[in-house]
Parts: sequence; C-alpha cells; structure tokens
Amino acid sequence: MEISWWHILIGFFFGNGMPHFLMGVAGKKFRSPLGASSPTQVNVIWGLLNFVFGTAGIVYLNESAPLMAQWFGFLIGFWITVAMFGFGMEHFKGEDF
Repeated sequence: MEISWWHILIGFFFGNGMPHFLMGVAGKKFRSPLGASSPTQVNVIWGLLNFVFGTAGIVYLNESAPLMAQWFGFLIGFWITVAMFGFGMEHFKGEDF
C-alpha cells in the first residue's frame, strides 16, 4: 500500500480535530473556522466532524483492503477514547474550572 494524498488528508482530519475537541470538552474557548473565540460547543462539534471525516476516509480507502481489521481496531480504540473524554471530562477537570 502506498501513501497517497488521501492518507495525508485523513491525518489532517484526526490531527485538526484533536485540539478543538479537547479544548471544547475542557470548557475553554478556542479558535475555530467560525471565529477567534468560538464557544466550547462549536469546538466540540468541529472536532467531532473532523473525526467523522477522518473515519469515513479510512473506511472509504480500506473497504476491501486486507488491513481493514487493523484499521477497525484503531478506530474502535480511538472512538472509545473520544467517548471517555467527551462523557467523562467532568471527572478530569482541575480546580481552575
């Protein structure tokens, strides 16, 4: 399997989604495409959209590839981690919130 622009785009989606999602669930304002000081909900949604597009890209590229099981393993671990942070962030917040 060779690297294509699809792989770079998928990496961009996952990489770009992470800071938006984490800042949003942490309750901090962060720049998004909708403004310099976007509300936390906007960043959570923007991060999740990036994750969904990255996931769709992996599924599209690998629908008949022999490595699909490994990619599904990656996606399952990734989405479990996203869910843990998304639903359990209150547990991780420090005193500055």
